[in-house]
Amino acid sequence: MIERYSRPEMKAIWSEDAKYASWAEVEKAHLSALVDSGEAPIEVLSVFDAALISKKPSDFLNREQETGHDVIAFVSEVGDAMGDKGHYLHKGLTSSDVLDTSLSLRTRKSLQIISNTLQKLRENLTAQAFQHVSTVCIGRTHGIHAEPMSFGQVLSSHFAEFQRAHLEILEAQKLMSFGKLSGAVGTYSQLSPKFEMAVLNKLELEPELVATQVIPRDRLVAVASAILAATNAVDRFATNVRHWARTELGEVLEPFGKKQKGSSAMPHKKNPILAENLCGLARTIRGFAGMLSENVALWHERDISHSSVERMALPDIFVTADFMISRCASLIEGMQIRPEAMNATLWRTGGLWASQSVLTALVSSGMNRTEAYELVQSIALNISAKVSTSGVAQKQFLDDLLANKKVCEIVGSKTISALFETDRYISSAPVTFKRVFGITPEEFNRKKTEQVNQKVPALQKVIKVTVELLPDVLDTEAKTIANDMKLSGNAVISLRQQKSFFIRMAGDASPENINKYACEVLHNPVIEQYKVEVVQ
Repeated sequence: MIERYSRPEMKAIWSEDAKYASWAEVEKAHLSALVDSGEAPIEVLSVFDAALISKKPSDFLNREQETGHDVIAFVSEVGDAMGDKGHYLHKGLTSSDVLDTSLSLRTRKSLQIISNTLQKLRENLTAQAFQHVSTVCIGRTHGIHAEPMSFGQVLSSHFAEFQRAHLEILEAQKLMSFGKLSGAVGTYSQLSPKFEMAVLNKLELEPELVATQVIPRDRLVAVASAILAATNAVDRFATNVRHWARTELGEVLEPFGKKQKGSSAMPHKKNPILAENLCGLARTIRGFAGMLSENVALWHERDISHSSVERMALPDIFVTADFMISRCASLIEGMQIRPEAMNATLWRTGGLWASQSVLTALVSSGMNRTEAYELVQSIALNISAKVSTSGVAQKQFLDDLLANKKVCEIVGSKTISALFETDRYISSAPVTFKRVFGITPEEFNRKKTEQVNQKVPALQKVIKVTVELLPDVLDTEAKTIANDMKLSGNAVISLRQQKSFFIRMAGDASPENINKYACEVLHNPVIEQYKVEVVQ
């Protein structure tokens, strides 16, 4: 972890202190379950706490020099300090029970930080998009001017990508909500599945479906893929910022402090260094993701080849991604968007962006398409050749079209002139905004007193509460429906009913109280079970 690209909260999760703390969390949950089952006295918990406090990370590292095994060093140091209660520590566990379960805890916590930062980034992007829905800019394909469009819609495209990435992060959190205490090869030879469940419940984790000695590494690959989706979105946005900031455009500029310097040699320079930094860091994320994907194919029930990779790649991929997303959020919030520069760029080609509209008008008036295309192209390319040298008039293309007798006879000068009105190119932006954000610009402006993460549906948090009968409770209505479906020729094996509640909250709201409410009100614990999950 490089200090320059680290934020304190994320860096702390991947520190040595936090690693040992997460091991201790798993070991204490294990001891607590032993106490609950009557296999250990209750005072073992306080003895464990006191022993842990008496130890420093350096004690574990020194012991590891002797043992050559980090978990044994930890267990030995703390166990010795527990005196006659030390034999309860790590009873029936293998090292990977502790390592992988604690890794799930740290990974899930890290993903939550990334989720929170992505929420802030999307809020900043939303604010800029709605502010500039009526700002006209030139759209580009292959780096070449194409047609006018709403700059707000340009930003909405980036928002939609970040939205998809955020959903992947939420799914990755679910994938990392698994632990294991099933022993050396996952056969529960020392501890029972029931005991494992008791421990994992205390940690708010579910048991791995089929563990070997380890939790399967494809889960971490899915995490890396989710992070990659987020940082690729950052990379694409930062790449566009770099283009927009070029001298010949100057359409969007990075924040630039009063005492900031752009170059040691050239005082006039204001370089897009934040965006360049983000593009560079995105390359490292792709490297870390590739490294983690190599860890899936372990020998048989486990080897240790994944360990060294994860010690490097996991801290760095999380710390770097967290830094990138936070920096991008700040860049979006502080960037200087310059509509006047966009307008100047728009007309620099003399209005050539109207060429398709002119072509369509000619064809709609009955002209052969090939003939119409060649006619428009001949006029347009003559202008295009002068744009980067002598320059052209703001509406040179319109002037040349109006001077062409054939064009005017077929379409009419009034119709041709109307094709150069830019409003027609942004008139559908509200439809796009409704799709992306769940609200139109007009609706957005009417809700002036509400916070952005409350009034924009796409920024709201959606909690899904699913309630269903316990597996051993007979669902008579579902059974009747299933039988009827079979009689109708459907190959139904079984059918169970569920009821779902979708709860919308402000984007920064916590679902903890929802979980409590679901437990106390929304389900009957005698016959029902429930699940609470964040789906947006």
